[in-house]
Amino acid sequence: MERTTEERTELENIGRQIARKSSGLPLVAKTLGSLMRFRKTISQWEDILCSELWESKDVKVREIFAPFLLSYYDLSPLQKRCFLYCSVYPKDSNIGRDDLIEMWMSQGYLSQTINSKKEGRDCFESLAMRSFFQDFEEDEYYGAITCKMHDIVHDFAQFLMGSEYVLIEVDGIEENKKEVDESTRHLTIVVGSEDHFLTLRHNAKNLRTIYIYANTNKLHVDRILLFSHLTRVRTLKLCGYIESLLEDIGLLKHLRYLDLSVNTNLKELPGTLFNLYNLQTLKLCYCFSLPRLPEKIAKLVNLKNLYIKGCRFEGLPKGIAKLTGLLTLDMWVVPKERKTYFDLGDLKMLKYLQFQSFLCIQRCANAGNLDESEKINLSNWQHLLDLTLRFRETDELYEIGEILDDDTEILESLQPHPNLKALEISVYLGATVSPTWMMSLTNLTSLVLISYTKCEILPPLGKMPSLVSLVICCLVSLKKVGPEFLGIIERDEEDHGTARRDQDSPSEPCIISFPRLKKLKFDMNVEWKEGEGYRMTTKTPTKIMPCLHSLKITKCHNLESLPDFLQMTPLQNLSVKKSRILQRNVRKGTGKEWYKISHVPNIQINKKYVQKNGV
Repeated sequence: MERTTEERTELENIGRQIARKSSGLPLVAKTLGSLMRFRKTISQWEDILCSELWESKDVKVREIFAPFLLSYYDLSPLQKRCFLYCSVYPKDSNIGRDDLIEMWMSQGYLSQTINSKKEGRDCFESLAMRSFFQDFEEDEYYGAITCKMHDIVHDFAQFLMGSEYVLIEVDGIEENKKEVDESTRHLTIVVGSEDHFLTLRHNAKNLRTIYIYANTNKLHVDRILLFSHLTRVRTLKLCGYIESLLEDIGLLKHLRYLDLSVNTNLKELPGTLFNLYNLQTLKLCYCFSLPRLPEKIAKLVNLKNLYIKGCRFEGLPKGIAKLTGLLTLDMWVVPKERKTYFDLGDLKMLKYLQFQSFLCIQRCANAGNLDESEKINLSNWQHLLDLTLRFRETDELYEIGEILDDDTEILESLQPHPNLKALEISVYLGATVSPTWMMSLTNLTSLVLISYTKCEILPPLGKMPSLVSLVICCLVSLKKVGPEFLGIIERDEEDHGTARRDQDSPSEPCIISFPRLKKLKFDMNVEWKEGEGYRMTTKTPTKIMPCLHSLKITKCHNLESLPDFLQMTPLQNLSVKKSRILQRNVRKGTGKEWYKISHVPNIQINKKYVQKNGV
């Protein structure tokens, strides 16, 4: 609706007066700006300007929190609850959006339906629009988002929570200890030393959340948590160095969220844990010492999210097939003993998994005669955006001396849907890594190739039209990176999906290799000796890596030269580390390869700048 000149003038005058309330503080100005975007009328703007909060008798409200309170009061009841809950994260923590949503679900804030995650994301977006979060980082492949809360916003959330939230910091003799009483609902404990402990007893019986973050090498949870007194806990996050859990964790009958990730010394899960039939989310990522998941996992009938990436399981228990409500299973394991473990053919019973966006398949080499890999049928998983194919554990790599044709055939059978954006293939023993489907991944933006002992030649990756980031690591037999890697192809203007017209010659087709590549990394390719450039065999205009921004070369001990075409790229950042011969050859002004990189503004050799901002 169009406003009159008088209305616009009045709104501008009111807006200037509101802006002065920010006292020049960027965070306050941003918060007020986010609030005002939802105000459309003069009276609504005047309500903000004349709010009693600006004159509150509470000094903390008047001088610090007034603008945040105005924005907070504008939230829905659901948004208020979800915002306040963010205070359980320690200050300056990275907050994963999906992790936060699962914690909201565990508290019963969101509906218990298939659409609860969408409801949570909508709530998160609303809070983000109000500037309650900052420092956003978004995974460019499958949309995972992390953020932080400004310390003042964090203090504001804790201020509103009052006695319902308690933070305890334990560090040696010093202890910032607030009283936990029957009004406390959410507790965060930051443990910096194993020499000093507190114990939560009867006065903590109404706790709904316990978040323990440990910086110590050994954390005895049994000294802190007496589960028999904490039976109303719904959310339990134990991040640190936990070695064991007591059997009485099974008393937490209301527990819906349990995060034990990155407890690398945790060797066993107590059997009683699988009596927690209300559990919705179980996180065990990177629990390296955990040998297996018990068959009893089938008892967790309400489990929706199971995160086990980074665990070294030989297979998954057959009981997984009974968890028909699973929405997320971030890692599958192809077992060697088919009769002992979960058969991947039973994945069809877990119908909701096809909607997840990321997946790691562990021990692909065990697919053997291809029966197992064909059962997976990844080509139908159109929602899958990020895929890791890990063929075996790294310590098995050097026990096998010969090239394995089975690896090549299995990789061929694991064809993903063309929607895929990120792919990692690791610990692979095929002679080549050129499945026929590779070039069909026209949406692929990230490719990582790690730990190949037999692969001597790279596929024509330069043909991939959308590739932005490429990492080539530990290809120990790779000796040369040449024209076959660049995959020179001709493009014309009819090829709308992948073509990029040479701007200097708009009337001619152009040969372009790696048209969108921005980041390129070579790491620990110990036999690699030369980066051979493309030698022209056609008069057609040619460009190679026209968008290259960053190049990193690390531990390539035998590498002597860089490709000639590097001179023609818009490279901005070059890093060379622990590559003795190349370091000598790119020495500033005197190295025989210096002329190829002298145009690069920022060059680091072993983390020291030899050229910064062009100087």
